[in-house]
Amino acid sequence: MICFIALFVFSILGIFSASHRKIALKAFDCVFRRMTLRPCQSGLDRQLKTSIVGFVSRKNVSAARVIVKYFEIISWTFTLIMVLSLIFSIRGLYFYAVYGNCNGQNSDEFCVFDALNPLQATTCDDPNIMGNITKTPNIDNDPFIGPKDAKVTIIEFGCFSCPYSKKAEPVIKEILKKYEGKVLFVYRDFHIPSHPDSKERAIAAECANEQGKYWEYHSALFENQEKIVNASSLISLADEIGLNNEKFKTCLETEKYVEEVDNDFEDGRAAGVYGTPTFFINNVAVVGPKPFVYFKNIIEKELKG
Repeated sequence: MICFIALFVFSILGIFSASHRKIALKAFDCVFRRMTLRPCQSGLDRQLKTSIVGFVSRKNVSAARVIVKYFEIISWTFTLIMVLSLIFSIRGLYFYAVYGNCNGQNSDEFCVFDALNPLQATTCDDPNIMGNITKTPNIDNDPFIGPKDAKVTIIEFGCFSCPYSKKAEPVIKEILKKYEGKVLFVYRDFHIPSHPDSKERAIAAECANEQGKYWEYHSALFENQEKIVNASSLISLADEIGLNNEKFKTCLETEKYVEEVDNDFEDGRAAGVYGTPTFFINNVAVVGPKPFVYFKNIIEKELKG
């Protein structure tokens, strides 16, 4: 079965080298003949055996003798390992495509394919809080999108200064478009103290809400996340979306909604939130930005439940 391994290896190498493609063709011929119960005529199996034994014998003669004696068994063993590896890799890719995680539906375990995903499950953490989601919080009186009697409620605890909260924004918009009228989305503030102006940005969003333009300001904060450096930047952003300048400025300077922002933060801590973004889809907690398909599977399950 050494030719089977050679077929796989040299087929990949053959993408970059013509000489390797020739070996891959020989391996294919050998494998095809063995599968049809005919002997390999290319001699590739003997060549590979000779090369392997020769290489090992230069390192350890005793090991080379063992390989010669049990070569067929060793070949079969490595072939089976390779086949099983391929099966699990294909299975992982399927799960990743369907569930957004290579370990299966709604799994938070490590997934080797996460490196391919720009929305890796990373959060902006508060170092003073240990992660331990204990309960689902209520929606409080925070801004929301969707019907309040929706079967599925999604509560996000986010931070306007957190790059991972920003990464989750396109997925949230896709969810709201896909499940318009079927889900209730609520955004609650969880300002990470180590992030600059995170609390001030949350208060500013509440000031925008006072003038009926919370979601416009919400989006503008994330879109201009790197540009906001002080209170003046927050006021300029308010001007851009058409807010009353004096009213907004007074609201911001007096920290009118600091209690509301602090209340969100404390409710998050009470629920076990330790970083942003953290989502609660009914009673299912999701930590960190995830692909749309990950949320989709939970939402579909909750809608059917």
